[in-house]
Amino acid sequence: MKRDNKFLKKEFQKALFPVMISVLGGTVNALIDSAFVTRRLDSDALAAVGLTMPIFLVLCTVGCLFAQGGSVAASRSLGKNDKETAGQYYNTSVLMMVIASVVFMVAGLFGSHFIASLLCNDPILLPMVEEYGRITLMGSAAFILICIPSYYLQLDGKGKYLSIMMGVVILTDIIFDYLFLFVFDLGVRGASLASVISVLLATIYGFTRLQTGKGIFKVNLSLFKIANLKEIVMFGSTSAIGNLFDVIRLAVLNWILYIAGGAGALAVWTVLNSLLELSLCITTGVPRTASPLLGIYLGGYDNEGARMIVDTEIKLGLALSVIYAGILAVFHHQIGEFFKLDSGLLFPMICLGISVIFELIATVLSSYFNVAKRIMLSDFIMFLETLFFPLLFAAIFLVCGVPIWLFLPFGMGAVVLVTLLVVWAIARRSRGETHELSSVLLLDRYTETTNRVKGFSVLSSDEAICKASEDITEFCIENNMDVKTAKRIGLAMEEVMTVMARKSLKNENDPVDVRVFSLDGVFGISIMCSGTRYDLFQEAEDSDDDFHMGVQMINKMAEACIYIYTLGMNVLSVVF
Repeated sequence: MKRDNKFLKKEFQKALFPVMISVLGGTVNALIDSAFVTRRLDSDALAAVGLTMPIFLVLCTVGCLFAQGGSVAASRSLGKNDKETAGQYYNTSVLMMVIASVVFMVAGLFGSHFIASLLCNDPILLPMVEEYGRITLMGSAAFILICIPSYYLQLDGKGKYLSIMMGVVILTDIIFDYLFLFVFDLGVRGASLASVISVLLATIYGFTRLQTGKGIFKVNLSLFKIANLKEIVMFGSTSAIGNLFDVIRLAVLNWILYIAGGAGALAVWTVLNSLLELSLCITTGVPRTASPLLGIYLGGYDNEGARMIVDTEIKLGLALSVIYAGILAVFHHQIGEFFKLDSGLLFPMICLGISVIFELIATVLSSYFNVAKRIMLSDFIMFLETLFFPLLFAAIFLVCGVPIWLFLPFGMGAVVLVTLLVVWAIARRSRGETHELSSVLLLDRYTETTNRVKGFSVLSSDEAICKASEDITEFCIENNMDVKTAKRIGLAMEEVMTVMARKSLKNENDPVDVRVFSLDGVFGISIMCSGTRYDLFQEAEDSDDDFHMGVQMINKMAEACIYIYTLGMNVLSVVF
């Protein structure tokens, strides 16, 4: 039997929309605030909101450092069937984020004027920047801690609640923006307060969903392990560094654009930046959806599965990016009218749309290399993407008198080109070695060339399951297992798959992903399928009926039988 991507594509598409919606949390807040501010106040207030974006990005930096780092580490642990360590990563992340929140709240209380003066030297804009920034920092716990449910609900198989959580953000932000700006006339401080309250309510909802029901990730600070902090920071560094570079980039770009066109250019940039932030639901949402799936497959040395995941996210991501770019170009006039901007937005919108397409490719590669533990390469791509090339081209075009908005597509296009050249050079250097690396994804091809790992796709029909059993038996024999034991394992696994098909899956056309491996003296079988949560190992232990006989046989033969429910999937692992 062969491997196809029907199972992975189905699981990816199922998780994609909720994750994309979750990414919109802070992004939509900024867009909603900008819209209400520009309609209630003026372009100066809109520029002030744009100048405070670095504060929000710093908070996101801290949130992503611990939440993404912990979730990637946890997903790799789940790929190795280690639920206890995954829970430790979660609780270590939560505690560190609480401590960070307290630090930023103190900074907002005592240092808001100093921080505002670093972001703005215009005497008219400075008071508004200080007001907006102070309240944002005082509400830092909401902006930092919302990253936990944003990353972990999907990993805990509760991804459907992400959409509700972000619905809370959007709806409450609109309500409070209207009340604070139009009813109580609080100015920019009202817009900032509306953002804090809306995100706080969504954060509370997300944590409530993680704490209730069955799941791996629940707050229990006794599971805090300082030893896990190093790996959390390692996996979270790429996203955190990207956000930190965004802070620097925004500060420098604000200065360059102010030179190029004054407050008018800054107002246009605030709109563009809000739309760029909106595009994160694609450029960040797509790789974030794939990240935990990649963690599980790469943690289990499944190169073929990892390739299929990346292929799926590139194809879907590019399709969504092109659609988004087209919308910006077609509706540029309406967007300008909405934000009450007289400046022509067609050319800036075209530049922005093209840059989003290139950014999707760069972000997918950076995120993949992060999960694959090629942290330096991931950080290098992030450095090029968020700091080096955008500032380089903006500075060059400013000096040369070239239309300044061209820095967007030229910067992102250069990132993709340089990344592909670097990856090609690394892969080429490994040619002829025992652990030769594949092109583009730099996967170790040793397990494939030596037939140590095999994956295949199975429909849940009786005929397909029977054929899968034969393939498992054949693989066991090819990897030096005696024929009698191999046949017993094949028959037992046939019954295991049959039980899952009857108890969990809805119909015989539902795909099942099967992987067998023989590595370092350990033989194992992993089965993944969607459907309802069903721990057949526990059920077999509590039952004495014939239906679970094959599962009971596997329990006696195997060194370990492990069941995990993650990403909305049943994951069964048997190790001999």
